[in-house]
Parts: sequence; structure tokens; C-alpha cells
Amino acid sequence: MGSLPSDFAISLKARPSSKTNTNLPGLIERINIERGGFQNITEDSLRREIAEAELGNEDGDKNGTSDEEEEEPDRMKELMTSREAMLGQIETAHQSAIFALDFVSLLLSKDTPEQASLSISPFRRELVGMGTLGADKLHDPRTTDVQKQDNRQIAKGWKSQSLNKTVDSILASASRLEKEIELETRYWQQVLAISDNGWSICRLPNEKHTLGVRFGFSEASPAFKSRSLAALRRNPDGTISLHQGIASSEPQSLRVRIRTGDDQTGSSMSPQPAAEDAPIEALILQARNTIFSEELWQELNREARTMGSYGVQSKDDTLICPLSATKVAVFDLVPLGESNLSGPDDAMAEGVFITLNLLLSYAHRQNQRRRIQPPPPISGQKNIIQPYNLLRAILTRLKHQETAGQLNNLLSPLCRVMETAELKPLPTFTVTSTPGIPPSQYPQAEQTMLSLIERLETIATFSMSETTTVTISARTSPVRSTFGLTLSPDSPLMSICPPPPQVLTSYPALRDYIYYFTACAIATSISTIPSSLGIDDANVEAEAGHWRQTPHPMTLRMILPTSATPSKLPSTKQLSISIQPLASRGRTGIRLRAHWEWNGTEQEGTGTGGRKSSFGYPVLMEDVRKTLKEDSEAGKKSKRGKGEDVYDWVAWEKESGKDWDDGEGEVFRTLESVVADSGK
Repeated sequence: MGSLPSDFAISLKARPSSKTNTNLPGLIERINIERGGFQNITEDSLRREIAEAELGNEDGDKNGTSDEEEEEPDRMKELMTSREAMLGQIETAHQSAIFALDFVSLLLSKDTPEQASLSISPFRRELVGMGTLGADKLHDPRTTDVQKQDNRQIAKGWKSQSLNKTVDSILASASRLEKEIELETRYWQQVLAISDNGWSICRLPNEKHTLGVRFGFSEASPAFKSRSLAALRRNPDGTISLHQGIASSEPQSLRVRIRTGDDQTGSSMSPQPAAEDAPIEALILQARNTIFSEELWQELNREARTMGSYGVQSKDDTLICPLSATKVAVFDLVPLGESNLSGPDDAMAEGVFITLNLLLSYAHRQNQRRRIQPPPPISGQKNIIQPYNLLRAILTRLKHQETAGQLNNLLSPLCRVMETAELKPLPTFTVTSTPGIPPSQYPQAEQTMLSLIERLETIATFSMSETTTVTISARTSPVRSTFGLTLSPDSPLMSICPPPPQVLTSYPALRDYIYYFTACAIATSISTIPSSLGIDDANVEAEAGHWRQTPHPMTLRMILPTSATPSKLPSTKQLSISIQPLASRGRTGIRLRAHWEWNGTEQEGTGTGGRKSSFGYPVLMEDVRKTLKEDSEAGKKSKRGKGEDVYDWVAWEKESGKDWDDGEGEVFRTLESVVADSGK
């Protein structure tokens, strides 16, 4: 192996060239960039440019000279680099040629050593030696018939073995495919069952090859709407498993508890969690109920922040909302299967729970209705989403029911106490709710919800006679109820006790007016009762012997003739009618009292020794004695003369005339007989 001799001269001196690169591709590219192609280049234009370059100023020549001097070192460096690269390639080619020549010479050295010694390199001859490499022609193999038969048997065996492996592979693939078909069939049957039950099946946004089910609500808040999609993945046995991803949470439900004082008196039912091997529909339903309860809990907390004036409080992951003067509702989010203590208010707690679910569903329906309507004009004001009316609607409804109960408790004892006194005609009352009429284009479900939460109004009518009827219109808000009063225009009481023109804002004010109105009506009816004195003297004034009304509508006055009274007694008597509330052992009721006395100096002589108070049916005497104990003691301190007395009729709320047995009550006098005695 040799290399180029050191005295081998190679001239690589570059030809003289211009300052710029003159290779053809580079020149063409430069012309296209600078001149825009060859179309704009002519011989005349080039000559003009050369002339203008020669007429340039000296500064331009100096600058050109300096540029040329600066570029010359770069061209020399390029030249030396190219020379080194060329020498390296030539050296590689020379070495390859020497190796090939040595190989051929060594191969020929066995047969023609003299000729091969002329071309082999001395280094290779000393290292390997001559004749160490040779080549011979091989004869064709001699195969017998037995060997051919063996070869055919071997080939046949290999083919049979390959066929058996192929058949086994096909059978295994068929079995695997059959099993896969069975699993896929089971999977798609469950998917079809889910779709038939009304659930929405779709592809997952990030996994197009995976099916998912939407179990949430399209009109829910964005945070819960994005969590209402779960993947339907196939288990190894072909069943479906529900994967909710990172949004998966423990199944939960809203719990409502009712507290009376410090004691828990009721609780809503908490459903049991679905088993792990439960049908997929049950798991989807459980996931839907869980996300619905979580949204309901969030909306309740949002609304509670704005209801501090209603007494709503948030404490230790619970919400406390007063329902009445004695009952409080406690809301919290608990895992499914939480044990609860039953109580008498379980039905109330369950009703509040169902109502909250219905109200949230109604809020979703309202969101959908607003979404399909034309959007409002664009304005700079930010659209603030108000909390749903959930607790407010419940409080308003409970207040409405309480108001209706108060009207019943007011008018029912009033009618019974006048029935006991056998007042003619007997008074009657009705209490009816008048819900608003929702738009007919709304679905039936929305119409029902609107009738329960919108325009809560109760109309109560109290009729004392055919011409005297007072109408009470009660409208309810979460804070209080307002009462409007109207009286029949042709009633004689319109000039005596007209209803207040303004709306009453409290139940005690309404109760006081109804008692006042009833007492005035009774006093007016008493003035029509004939005299019990049997006066026939034509000289007696027309006023004598009859109860006449005074400027005080509940007070009547009678002028007695001289022949009907002793000489020492005044000739005028006064009868007062009053209705007052009663309370005894946690019960409430009313008392109708007739009180008559002489209008003047008391009678001289011995009186009755005390005030006699009688009570009409139906009433327990023990309760009445306890209720009117103070009045009895006060009556004993003052003596009344002859012809003065008091008579009471009492009726209790939520008590009918048949609630007592024989011996528990007494049947007392009628109002007409009492009035007749009062005029004596």
C-alpha cells in the first residue's frame, strides 16, 4: 500500500475572477434577484452601467479597493479548504484501488505466482505471503433418489406442520372473534337499552372512539353542565362501567330536617346507594341525582347569602331556615344511605325536599325559555344572574298556608259562638284560595308550578245577613301578609263601622276589626228585638222599652217608663256587646259578652253579692273557670245592683260542638232571652 509521493505537484491555483462569485447557478440567482430576470438586461444597459461605474468618485474607488482587499483573505481560505477536501478524496480513491489490486493479485498468486508478484504490493506480500488465497470450481452435487424422496417427505412434513399451525391459528382467531362478538353484542345491547330509556348517547369530545352518556341537565349552571358527561367503557365480561373521570364523586343527596326548639321532629328520607353490580341505568340515575343535589345545594347557598333578613343562616356546612315561629328547617348535603331519625314532621320535611327539587327543575325550564327568546339590546351594563327563588318560594307558600289557617281559626270560632247564642240569621263564612291563571300556552307542569308560587291570594267572606257581608282579601309575601277589607255597599253597617281604606299589614289588626264589626252587627240586630215589658201606655214615649243604638256602635241604651222602675232607680239602662280573645293551656278562643247595667247612680241596698258569669255551649267548665279567673276575682270586688249582670259565650279554636261528652258542658241561654232579661 502506497500513498502519493511528496514531490507529486498539483497546481490548484485559482483562475483570476471578478470580486463576486462567478459560478453559473449563483450568478443566475443573483441576476434574478437584482435585475428581475434577463428580460430587462440588454447590452446597451450593461455598457451604460459600466461607464457610470468608471465615472464614479474617488471615494467609491477607495471603498471598492478596500472591499476587494477584505474579500481576498476569504477567497484564499475557501481555496485552501477545497484543496484539502480534494486531496482527501483522491487519497481515499487511491487506497481503494490498491486494496482491490492486492486482492486480485493474491487470488492469482496460487496459479500464476510470477505474474501476480508484479502487481501485488511489497507490504502485502510480506504480511500474507504468496499463494495463500485460491479459488476452485465446485462440481454439481450428486443427489440420489432416496435423498430426493427424503427431501420430498421433509418438505411435505414442513407443509403439513405449517398448515396445522395455520388451522390452529384460524381456529383460535375464530374462537377469539366469536367471544369478542359475544362481548360486543352484550355491550351494544346495554347501550341500546340506555338509549331506549331516554338517555342521550354521544361520543366523548377528547376520545372519539369512546361512547358517553349525558345524564345532567342542559339548562344547569356551566360548572355542573360540564360534569354531566360520563364514558361508557366495556368491562372484560362485556358489561358497561360508568366512568365520570376526575368529576366522579361520592353519591350524595340533600337532607331536610325539621327542628322544634332543640329537638329534631322530622327528616326527609335518604335513598340507599346503588350496588356495584347494579344495572347501568341505576348507576346513571344515581349520578344524575347526585349532580342535581349538588347543584341544588349550591343554589341554596347562593340564595341564603341574600336572605339574612329572613333569619336564614349558614353554619357548619348546614343551612338553617326558620319556617314558622316554632319550627326550623336544617339543610345539608350527606352521602346516600345516611341514617335518619323519624318523627312527626317527616311528611313536612319530605314535602320541603320534593318542593325544592320541583323548584330547581322549574328554574331550569325558565332558563330554557329565556334562552330561546330574542336577546336584549347590547348595553354596557353587565348582566348579573340572580339566585333562584327556592327558599323564598317555600317561605311564601308556608306563610300563605299560615294566613289561610289564621282566617279559618278566626272565623270558625266566631260563627260557633254566635251559633251557640242562636243569633238569627246564623252567620256563615268561606275561605278559598284564588291562584292566578297562568298563560295557556305553557305546559301543564309549568301552569301547576305557577299556580303554587305566583299570586298567592286567599279570599274569605263572612256573612252576618243577606245585606251584610265583609270580604277579606289576603295576599302573601315572604315577609308578611296584607289584608284588604270590603263591605257590602247596601249594608247598614257601612255607616256604623266602615272598613279601613288602607290595607292592614298585621293579623292582630284584622282580628280586632272583625271582632269590632261582629259586635256592631250583633248590637244592630238587638235593636230590632221587641220590648219584653209589654208597655201599653200611650203616653209613654216611643223610645221607651226598646234598646236603641248610641254613638258607640257596640253600646245600646234603653229608656224605661216610670211605671216599670222603682222610684230610686234611674230610668235608663245600658247594654254593651264585646268580643275578646281567650287563651288557656295553650288553646285560644273567643268570648262573646253581654254586659248590662243602669246608666246612672248604683242601686241602694243589697246586690247580688258578686258578678254572675254564665258560659254557653260548647265549653269545658274547668277551662273557662281558669281562663276567666281574673275576671271573676275582679267582679267579686265590686257589687252590682238589681237589674245588672254579665253573660258570656265562649268557643275555642279547632273545636267542634260535638267534642265533649255528657257532663262536660252545659246548654245555656240564647241571646234573645239574655237581651229580654237585660231590659227588666
